[in-house]
Amino acid sequence: MKRILVTTDFSANSKKGMLFAIQLASQIDCELVFYNVVEIFKPSIWEVIYYNKYEASELKKKQDELELFVHKLYQYSKHKESKYKCVCQVGMNVSNQIIEYAKELNVNYICVSTIGAGKLTQLLGTVASELIAFSPTPLFVIPKNYRSKPIKTIAIESDFKSFNEEFKKVVSLNNALKTKLNVFHYNYEVHLKANKNKINKLIAEHESDAVTFYIRKLNPVLPLRKHLQADIEKMKPSLVVMFTRQNQNWFNRLLLSSISVEMAFYTKIPMLVFKKNTT
Repeated sequence: MKRILVTTDFSANSKKGMLFAIQLASQIDCELVFYNVVEIFKPSIWEVIYYNKYEASELKKKQDELELFVHKLYQYSKHKESKYKCVCQVGMNVSNQIIEYAKELNVNYICVSTIGAGKLTQLLGTVASELIAFSPTPLFVIPKNYRSKPIKTIAIESDFKSFNEEFKKVVSLNNALKTKLNVFHYNYEVHLKANKNKINKLIAEHESDAVTFYIRKLNPVLPLRKHLQADIEKMKPSLVVMFTRQNQNWFNRLLLSSISVEMAFYTKIPMLVFKKNTT
């Protein structure tokens, strides 16, 4: 059984990620761990004994609030309650706390909502952007205007450099969901011609009724993100999969531009972000 760490701060935006996780759990066998990081500031004049009692009291309040919050969201979603639990922990650095707790639980995925920021400066430093940049655990990123619906198609963009490894990660989820997988590869015409035999062999090995490849010629005037965005807007997949080169600040170089931020943080399409193996 897969396990998903679903983060929330009780905001309206965080409900979107929770609703996505509830929808996902209705389609595959998984346990949801709804998680809230409680920020408690300790005045320097407080004694340890008093603070410990106060912390325990605040944690109990948040735990009760989280359990009620989740119960009401299940009622709103009209999905039957799946296997889940609620966890509240004290922490100051939210993104780091999430990363470390995900490691401790050995979860398969983290699920986080975006703030739907319209400006690059608003996006930088958010929990979602920090998790994309640093989390070794695969991450579902759910936009603020997501509307809950069955996951039917998955789109993945690949440069084919580590495709077999990437395909294994995505196809296991695709098989569990019984969805259709669309693989997009973009390159300049000269490279497509030079690698034609290699590409055809790769397609022959992996294409099936559930997996379709789309080989696109890059327009040198347009960046890769615009080609991908156009295909996403046209085909409207339920989920877009990306692989990040975290140690090369790939997220800042590729996603943090006005158009791709609009694609990732304003569309109704969730993303699944994996850390790309750069070894």
